[in-house]
Amino acid sequence: MNRLLFIPKYQLTFVVIVTILYLTLLPQPLGEEEFHLFESADKVVHFIMFGGLTGTFIFDRWRVSLPLRLRGAIITALCSALFGALVEWLQYAMNIGRAGNDIWDALANTLGSFTAVPICYWLHWVNIKVKYRS
Repeated sequence: MNRLLFIPKYQLTFVVIVTILYLTLLPQPLGEEEFHLFESADKVVHFIMFGGLTGTFIFDRWRVSLPLRLRGAIITALCSALFGALVEWLQYAMNIGRAGNDIWDALANTLGSFTAVPICYWLHWVNIKVKYRS
């Protein structure tokens, strides 16, 4: 972990946010190339992007010795999901040729955000305090 301390606080999270905004709010962020992987592949991409955003923020907190408790991790996932809903609305409002207001994209964003929490817990990036009552 000491090798990662040279990265400024939350810079990784900032890079993920900028990347998500670039990929979701530009009309053709990857140029003229069309990628046809399988039907609904974009939903998998949304799941990974917003799960990655939640996971990156939790990781950034962990690497600077400020791990979130479970409640904080869930609030982080909620904020990530709300950011995903905002992105969907912006796609619609900007009228840039993207679908926008797609409920299935918003659902994939939300599922990805909340799936990152147990994964981060499993990686020990979430601080769980167990209170023993006597």
